[in-house]
Amino acid sequence: MAKTTTAIRFDQQEREWIQAYADFLGISFSQFIRRAALEKLEDALDTQDYMQALKEDDGARYTTDEIMREVMEDE
Repeated sequence: MAKTTTAIRFDQQEREWIQAYADFLGISFSQFIRRAALEKLEDALDTQDYMQALKEDDGARYTTDEIMREVMEDE
């Protein structure tokens, strides 16, 4: 997949903090920023999925034993 370049402005102190942490992790500044942005997006999508699941929840709850019995009956 082709990559594009995006400019993000940080003040000097922010840039140094991020760079120091990226160095600690052994990755580049760009890799750190990319990972952080994608993780934030994944968190937002997970939250969205969770909220949708809550809306669709019918209130049914099953114990592990009940689930295991059901699985064993289906086999």
